[in-house]
Amino acid sequence: MKPRVNLDPLRGFRDILPPDSEELTSLAYIFRRLARRRGYREAIPPTLERFELFALKSGEEIRRSMYVFRDKAGREVAMRPEATASIARIYLKHLRAQPKPIRLYYVINCFRYEEPQYARYREFFQAGVELIGEKAPVGDVEVATLLYDYYREIGFERHIEIVAGSTGVYRALFSRYNVPEELQDHILHLMDKKEYEAALSKLREVSGELADIASRLWSIGSIDTEASYREAYSLLRVASEEAARHLEELRFFARVLAEQGARIRTDLSFARGLAYYTGIIFEVKVPGFPVSIAGGGRYDTLIGLYGGEDMPATGFAIGLDRTLIALKDAGLEPPLIEKPSPKVAVVYLDRDVVSYALRVQRLLSSWGFEASLHGERKLGRLLPRLAEEGYRYAVIVGRREAEEGKVSLRDLAARRQVTVSLDRLPLELQ
Repeated sequence: MKPRVNLDPLRGFRDILPPDSEELTSLAYIFRRLARRRGYREAIPPTLERFELFALKSGEEIRRSMYVFRDKAGREVAMRPEATASIARIYLKHLRAQPKPIRLYYVINCFRYEEPQYARYREFFQAGVELIGEKAPVGDVEVATLLYDYYREIGFERHIEIVAGSTGVYRALFSRYNVPEELQDHILHLMDKKEYEAALSKLREVSGELADIASRLWSIGSIDTEASYREAYSLLRVASEEAARHLEELRFFARVLAEQGARIRTDLSFARGLAYYTGIIFEVKVPGFPVSIAGGGRYDTLIGLYGGEDMPATGFAIGLDRTLIALKDAGLEPPLIEKPSPKVAVVYLDRDVVSYALRVQRLLSSWGFEASLHGERKLGRLLPRLAEEGYRYAVIVGRREAEEGKVSLRDLAARRQVTVSLDRLPLELQ
């Protein structure tokens, strides 16, 4: 007996077929085009990296969910769970001497061993940018505006909301009260998981005053009004001038994004799972959709942590899979790179005319038609099947057509057939 192979993909993985595959490709193409037009250049990091690259500062959640194993040389390696750490390594390896700022973009697949859920897979696709060497808050605004403009390009801007916060506010407060960095990361992780009581418990172990400040910030919630901003600013200015500065940067960020047309709200209790964030953070959410579809933020210490000089940086990542699902959930048609052209079947009647049939196929392709090759079957069976598969035309080639430089063109919908020369063929196909 032949061995039987399980044909199902591994749990959390997918076979992506048309139309989803074509729609994902289109979303990636639109992103690449926009990023290049904004001055970003593509970087393609390796799928496999040393485990330490991600373990050093990725955050608790990602460390637990990485695909980690030892390769045949005994090295501990990981399949990339995200791109920013890899881009930081690429900068240090190849780009340190280049003038700043450096603008890079990527479109890659990533891997996390998480519990599969709706719009959450173990292999997923991301597109993103990293802006390296820009310290000013304008850098955060630049990348976030590019992110918003991407959703405008695909016709989804009215369905999204940008939520913004500041890790910098909390990092500054934690430093003021001498909270160890590892504990800082854990508290921010608890905030990201919405486990605020657990976070307060950890803060009280360090300082009751610090826990009270954090609790009051979470109660204020946003700084979207002048009154709430002044309340939060007054609270922070007493505790830490640096924290108050980060709050000002958050307000500037939100104001400028709103001026670009984005629907944005601030949230002082907002945190993200990646432990390397040091300043502005943001996510793109769709009301009613279970997960965010994009996110990013500032990470000014990650490159220094890897052995280089401290280098300010900011960026974002788009979940292409999630974006596609959210588009469809909203009842929208995902944008395609090109409008589908009429499907044309080039049918050869015997092998002696295959070369001529291939020439016809290449011409059709160069004219922008989707043309595929078929042959050596009874037309009475073939043509109805082609019509069922969505073909509009059949271009039939026999010996007589090849000798005369012509084709027989059959309209499968109207069931009409004419003989035309190759130079007139594109006119008949309009």
